[in-house]
Amino acid sequence: MTDQEQDAQKQDDPKDGDDDDNNNNNNNLGVTNPTASLKSEEHSLQLDGGRILAYHTFPMAEKQDGGNDNKNNKISRHPVLYFHGFPGCGLEGGVLCARSVAKAGGRLYAIDRPGMGRLSTPYSGNGTYSSNSNKKTNDTETDNNSNLDRFVQGIWELIEHEGWKEFSVIGVSGGGPFTLALLASYLQRRRQDRQFSCRLCNVCLVGAICMSARSDGMKTDLVQLSTLVETASTSWWSRLQLRVAAASTGAIFNYLVPALSSSWMMKLNEYGNKNAPTADRQWLSDERNVLPFLLAMQPIVKQGGNPGVYDDVMIVSKAHHRHEETLREIYCNGNSNNNDGDGDSSDNDLPNLGIFQGELDINVPPSHARYIHESIFGGRSKMFRYDDLGHISTIAGKSDEYAAFATRY
Repeated sequence: MTDQEQDAQKQDDPKDGDDDDNNNNNNNLGVTNPTASLKSEEHSLQLDGGRILAYHTFPMAEKQDGGNDNKNNKISRHPVLYFHGFPGCGLEGGVLCARSVAKAGGRLYAIDRPGMGRLSTPYSGNGTYSSNSNKKTNDTETDNNSNLDRFVQGIWELIEHEGWKEFSVIGVSGGGPFTLALLASYLQRRRQDRQFSCRLCNVCLVGAICMSARSDGMKTDLVQLSTLVETASTSWWSRLQLRVAAASTGAIFNYLVPALSSSWMMKLNEYGNKNAPTADRQWLSDERNVLPFLLAMQPIVKQGGNPGVYDDVMIVSKAHHRHEETLREIYCNGNSNNNDGDGDSSDNDLPNLGIFQGELDINVPPSHARYIHESIFGGRSKMFRYDDLGHISTIAGKSDEYAAFATRY
């Protein structure tokens, strides 16, 4: 494997002082010092085949934790992979949970999926490749499974590069399918090679999507998106709409969002979330939450949105991924004596599984969490339900709880 790692652009440190003063000075989203932001270090790793995998770490979170971390005791913190939502990039982890992971004794490695963020190159440029051939295929032959396999392989190359003996993973919202795919790959590796020494300790699924649970109770725009993905394999019109939507995402985040004042963004944000649960609206009405989040989100489509967003949604909104059946065979039909619903593993092959779900979530309805827990894991995961919370209020508001789960041994 050819290794290439570099420190890239860094966000400035958050300013100390009165929050109101900071908010008054930060009237545009171009501000570099929102009160809730964290300095990030952006790294890149050249993978086999030449693709670049980008990821982010947040050393400021570890300094704020009061530890004595330095470059020589890198392994003193438990490594935790972070798979972002849709659309998104790894920088969102610096707003949502990097502090919580550091406080719990971990170090967050927030991944930019292919084509997302500044540096992570798409799966294969402007097209996709069949897993059985080096030949570029057209849209009607798109093999989303091969892209997902390619993503997981890149994660294993990162793990090898870092030399981890154990690690955990947090998958939020649209990061759900990627988290489940990595888990399935890990379990297959352990069963094929009993000498495989790297251990996946804990898996956290936070408001995680699984379209096999269907779209009942989901926001209308997300239902429409999933319908387009479902029909994309046979409909050129669906594929065209998805391509246009992906390209427009690039225009919105690269040009429109930076041009708008924070007051306008807050108004648009309020309008777009008028039907969200109360807890979500409360979180989204606070500039100290929203502005750092939007700042972190600005680079998500620096590469233009297409093919990055297109490739991502074709995985995120797809039902019945093949890794689901792999996991079902292991957890529902296997002979291991793992957890019985308490989340603890008595078999070192099987990580601890935690599912964190807001019961009022309309982005990813609770039925998705129940489906993963019952149909994929056979009831052998630990469910954390929050009766009064929605989507972002669970992901941002319960980060201490899922970070503690992710870093336990």
